[in-house]
Amino acid sequence: MIPQFVSNDHRNGKKVLSTIEDELKNCDSFCISVAFITIGGITPLLMTLKELERKGIKGRILTTNYLNFSEPAAMKKIHELKNIQLIMFDVKASEGFHTKGYIFRKDDLYRIIIGSSNMTRTALTTNHEWNTRFVSTENGEMAKQIIDEFEAFWTSEHTSDYNDFIETYETQYIA
Repeated sequence: MIPQFVSNDHRNGKKVLSTIEDELKNCDSFCISVAFITIGGITPLLMTLKELERKGIKGRILTTNYLNFSEPAAMKKIHELKNIQLIMFDVKASEGFHTKGYIFRKDDLYRIIIGSSNMTRTALTTNHEWNTRFVSTENGEMAKQIIDEFEAFWTSEHTSDYNDFIETYETQYIA
């Protein structure tokens, strides 16, 4: 499969959201790294994510406290799903973080979407967003670099599990 351009084009019925939903429905596991998560971004994905929970398909979501933009209510919805682990990268303790990547694994293939789409309603449905979707084995050079970087952030000393960050973050978010 050649790389594909993934964007929102409401006139032609195209949404980044639909592409992400399709990939979620066909994966064995997934990893998502986005700077921002809002309730408007997670709500349209909840039915699909709950179906993955029923099937036991595991996921990991990495976000950040950059600009204190991610909504605690959205992160709580994710945390309620037993198959998804949510962690936060602390930009205040380290360098910036503004990634937007969706990694879906099925057997020995990765389907990866990298671009400009955070997990917000407008990014997934209406904004002009530019993303590239490609397929690779885990040995593909670009896939390996993306997966390695995800793992480095995931295991960073600057990341915290939901239960360890949410109380402090809620205070920062309200402020």
